[in-house]
Amino acid sequence: MNKAKPKALGRRKSLQPMTFRVDFEVSLSQHEGDPSDFITVYQGDIIGMMDDDDEWKMGTLVLYMVERGRAMNEGVSLFEVMDCLDGDSCDCFANLFDSETEQLKPGVEHLISENRGTQWDIMLIERLELNPEFRGRGLGIEIAQRAIQKLGENCGVITCVPVPLQFTGLGPNDQKPKGLRLAQQQVRGFWERVGFIRIPRTDYYIWPN
Repeated sequence: MNKAKPKALGRRKSLQPMTFRVDFEVSLSQHEGDPSDFITVYQGDIIGMMDDDDEWKMGTLVLYMVERGRAMNEGVSLFEVMDCLDGDSCDCFANLFDSETEQLKPGVEHLISENRGTQWDIMLIERLELNPEFRGRGLGIEIAQRAIQKLGENCGVITCVPVPLQFTGLGPNDQKPKGLRLAQQQVRGFWERVGFIRIPRTDYYIWPN
């Protein structure tokens, strides 16, 4: 049965209480055994369901799921896996893993609980964005925690980079725009409320529990 397409939120005098769901599109590699075969990209629309049965698109959620355990079993380099997607996943490898052993750096491993440390796979939260009218209500925290609970059970590493979306794409030598520091503090505070902690000497945050 085809679902009605969620509406884009127009001008409303007030927002009703709502529940949410995330409708994912999932990308799979065509080539079995290729490094890209070990990464699944989840691109999701966050849909708010109102009391009057209306549905509205509230934002987006993008996750990278890396099958690190299967790659190791099949003798595929984790670096090659994480290098095949984009600069974000490659940067994640460089900050969290030893380039020679492809094991977690000791300072990262130390932050992860023993129960989570027995798992192998990796979840990288690439993007969680709510439209402005839905912010400040705790929905973002609930969505992030639900995604971790539902999809992160077999992940030893669950990580993200709290970068304000309006400032993405800045290079290390670019002039820092006005408002960047405050925006960084706000985004980092959000992910800390979700339950993440910062990996020392990096911009990455990790889920420790």
